[in-house]
Amino acid sequence: MFRKTNVICCGGLQVLTAYPPAPRASPSRPTVRAGPCRARGRLYATVQDSSDADLSWPSTPSFTPYDIFKQDRSAPYSKRRYYDLVKIYHPDRRGDDHPLCKDITREVRLQRYRLIVSAHEILSDPSKRAAYDQFGIGWHDHPDNKMPPPRYQPAMNMDDPIFANATWEDWQRWYNRDSPKQRTIVDHRTFATFVILLAMFGAAVQASWLGQFTMGFDEKVRDMNEQSMRFLAGRRQQTQNQMKSTEARVQNFLIRRDPSGHGLKEGEQEVYQKVLDPRNRAPLKEVEQLGPGQDPGKKDETTER
Repeated sequence: MFRKTNVICCGGLQVLTAYPPAPRASPSRPTVRAGPCRARGRLYATVQDSSDADLSWPSTPSFTPYDIFKQDRSAPYSKRRYYDLVKIYHPDRRGDDHPLCKDITREVRLQRYRLIVSAHEILSDPSKRAAYDQFGIGWHDHPDNKMPPPRYQPAMNMDDPIFANATWEDWQRWYNRDSPKQRTIVDHRTFATFVILLAMFGAAVQASWLGQFTMGFDEKVRDMNEQSMRFLAGRRQQTQNQMKSTEARVQNFLIRRDPSGHGLKEGEQEVYQKVLDPRNRAPLKEVEQLGPGQDPGKKDETTER
């Protein structure tokens, strides 16, 4: 015998059930109808369980892990707010489940979730928390946090435009940032043209002066050559005039033959002394009558005989 199939609605779900055939009602027992089926379901923790807590995101751009969890620095860390914030900003949840996620994009929501996890990792570990409290390690690498550690505050603002100065034009504009705008008296092209013309005029003057200096130097060299030529001509004429006499020619020959004046052989020293020394040399006529290789003393002996 086939069982009777019925459709029962329980808590919005349609359940297909099979019932055995109902027994025939006996006249002694009244029939009892089953009441409506009550839906059973597992209860999950929701954000409404901690509705009294402030789960808003920090409004300051330079927030800290303590600002995310609304926790005092000296208070012990509690994971309750971490769980509450994870339920709100977890990427697997829908964006319109909570009022805090309705006005933000998915990228901002994911970034906040990462910051929540990073803050939890810092505050839940005592060593990381101590390192962050002393040196700011582990948190200043995030782009949303621009605040340096409390103990090492910079002397100047890092966003100051002075740090963008690279060239001398940038520094000039930075120094003149409060001064009134300067008025341009002369056009830049006109000034550049004037400078070029001035440079060309100076080059022309320099070239003319250099040409005059070269001409003057050539004239001085020419005059020096003429003086040297006149001096040499005068010396040559003087030498020729002196060489007209026989005595001068003999002396010139002996000096050219031996500039020391002693002769090249043993017997020539006396001849050199007589000819070159005016006090000891023989008369000019006797020297002229001597033949080549003859001694004036021998001629005297011949004359005496």
